[in-house]
Amino acid sequence: MFSRWNRPRVIGTRLMLLVGCVLVLPTLPVRAAPVDPEARDIRLEKRPLPVWIQGALKAAPEMIVARSEVTIRERGLGTAQAARFLPEFHALSISGISKRARGTVNDPLDTVDTNAYGPFTQVEVQFVQPLFTWGKITSNIEAAARAVDAEMAAGERTANAIVEQTKELYFNVLLARTLAGIVSETAKGFDDALETARERREDGDADITELDILYLRVGRAEIKKQLPRLEVSERIALEALRILAGEPRREPLDVAERFLDPVPAKVRELAYYEKQLFSQSPEWKQLQYGIEAKSSQKDALEADYYPSFFLSGTFAYSYAPKRKRQLNPFAWDQFNYLRGPGGVLGIRWPLNFHLTEARVSAAQAEVEKLHAQSRRARTGLELELQKAYDEVIQARESLEVLEDGRKAGRAILTLSVTNFDIGIGDASEILQALGNYARVSSSYYDSVRHYDMALAHLTRVTGEEVMVLEGILPGYRWVEPGSAAP
Repeated sequence: MFSRWNRPRVIGTRLMLLVGCVLVLPTLPVRAAPVDPEARDIRLEKRPLPVWIQGALKAAPEMIVARSEVTIRERGLGTAQAARFLPEFHALSISGISKRARGTVNDPLDTVDTNAYGPFTQVEVQFVQPLFTWGKITSNIEAAARAVDAEMAAGERTANAIVEQTKELYFNVLLARTLAGIVSETAKGFDDALETARERREDGDADITELDILYLRVGRAEIKKQLPRLEVSERIALEALRILAGEPRREPLDVAERFLDPVPAKVRELAYYEKQLFSQSPEWKQLQYGIEAKSSQKDALEADYYPSFFLSGTFAYSYAPKRKRQLNPFAWDQFNYLRGPGGVLGIRWPLNFHLTEARVSAAQAEVEKLHAQSRRARTGLELELQKAYDEVIQARESLEVLEDGRKAGRAILTLSVTNFDIGIGDASEILQALGNYARVSSSYYDSVRHYDMALAHLTRVTGEEVMVLEGILPGYRWVEPGSAAP
């Protein structure tokens, strides 16, 4: 029990501690949601985290772009595959006006200065079928296939980032709502303590001074001023979550949970993730597929050092009714003729070896650059995994410590309120208890969010979901069924 002369100084010290604990309430990013879920429209739809994730993967503009990129690469692959068995066709058809020509080569009846004209029509069809290209067609197909794989990995990488962003917004909503509940509960504690202090003061309790009441009023004001900021943070985060999921900002949607809790998780040993890292990490897969695609492109360019064999066929027909058809095979008539159908065996050999060498060298340099990036990425991914894993372990340990402190703070507050109500406690004790409770509770829930986000980060790094979320499948579908690289 503090002596009468130093109680105001002690209460002032407790108030400063309380103000300090209020100021450490986390300032959330400009993303969050509303405070009292029970006061909302009864038609409000509450969605769990997996549903928000699937909505974001379907609606996010980045995912639409990723799907389009995959489709483009798949079309390129189809073109490369068609070149192996299907010939390349060209057709040309023209119609126009030609001068009249009567007679034959030996007996012409018209001169070149005649003023008579007539129509003509020409049709020409040609095809080219490669027979042997020294692996150029095969290399182009392989490059196109690996390009599809690379875009799929890039899309998976984008999807993982969208999932992590969705989780962050979801947890921000719950954190703001939970902290608002703590602030409201602490403010109510101040209200009750203030009412009790006034009653004891009116009853002549010498241990309660007017200065004690003033300190309690200041403490209540310092606590209550946090509510508007938390409400705005919650609302903005929920609106951002709706937008990310492709829903209108004011759509009556909410998160399923009322308060923030540690997400159940299944975290394996670090050795497991190290073993699976390079087979599941989309960053690594994208880089490796890119190396394979560029290497195949280089092989296709090297095929230009050698001649390509092909089969070509043509059919050409032209007819002009106002011109006499020439039956002499040695007479050239560009308006009446029939050539083919026929085919020839051909060889195409680009002899610009200096240009071929330049193109191959440039492609080889690209391959070497990607290999260098691969070596750097390997080390970077290993370090990122170690950091993400350690962050989860440290966050979980901190959570356990803070959970015990939160329970102790709650017990101290309950005991202090009880003592104050029955008249055996003073204002400094309840002021200190309320301050400790607000500080340790806000620290605990901030650590809960940190732990949940550490799990989300570990999921993104490993490519394997570590959270145990009801109703969610392993891996998030972000492309239509059947749309995948061969």
